[in-house]
Amino acid sequence: MTRVAVGDIGTNTARLLVADVEGSDVVEVEVRTEVVGLGRGLHGTGQLQPDAIERAVSALGSFSNAFADADLSIIVATSASRDAVNREAFFDEVERACGVRPTLISGDDEARYSFEGASQAVPDRRITVIDIGGGSTEFVTGRSGVEASVSVDVGSVRLTDLYLGVGPVSAEKLASARSVTKTLFGGVSVQDAEAVVGVAGTCTTVAGTLLGLSSHDRSTVHLSTISLEGVEELLGMLATLPTEAIAGVGTIGIKRAPVIVGGLVILEAALRTVGASAMVVSERDLLHGVAVGLVSG
Repeated sequence: MTRVAVGDIGTNTARLLVADVEGSDVVEVEVRTEVVGLGRGLHGTGQLQPDAIERAVSALGSFSNAFADADLSIIVATSASRDAVNREAFFDEVERACGVRPTLISGDDEARYSFEGASQAVPDRRITVIDIGGGSTEFVTGRSGVEASVSVDVGSVRLTDLYLGVGPVSAEKLASARSVTKTLFGGVSVQDAEAVVGVAGTCTTVAGTLLGLSSHDRSTVHLSTISLEGVEELLGMLATLPTEAIAGVGTIGIKRAPVIVGGLVILEAALRTVGASAMVVSERDLLHGVAVGLVSG
């Protein structure tokens, strides 16, 4: 097997997967997630902010030993980096900190990797994968491979920055965010699937919280089911709370608390868009898809 280290710098999180890979088999060795908020302040300025860059570089730098020790290493960069005019300066800092220069991937590639990761968890079924990030949301349908995909420029950080702000969220702001998200998803056409699978931080955090966990447990969350009704109830409750109170609910925590209402608005709209009353949540996602692709070349 080949030892790989895959980093992912998204709009809200910096993540690491260390795994042994052979063919499509991925055996996890280490998984780490740091909420860094790289995209906070980006959507009004077009630039990654100095404090956000510092947080992201620090997190990725803490992964440097894993990158150095692996047979193959890569860092993929997604929505925030796609949008930022100072992307290359940020990549320079990351490369100095951990020895690996981020690789910018498109929304279509992000969708494909997320599907490939999720399909490892739900094999031999025709699935629609919903990947809610900080800056974009991907919908991907297929069985043995991607048959249709679309990436929409709305994510938990982007929606929060532009429409919601800090909690508690007024009824007017919540209605506006819901309306905008519904409009953005209006052009999404999803083919029939046997299951809907949710990946990434919003989905896994919501799942853990709805399961009654007080700290995140990947093994409990993986392949659990969350309902549209549960999402709506949690959204209604959290929207009324200040950020500090949201942080104490379930598995949310202080770093994800500022953007979880935005994530829930998107999750609610995404489930309605695909006509699903429930979804399976997978801890296998983009990282796992990238790991397989890195080895296969």
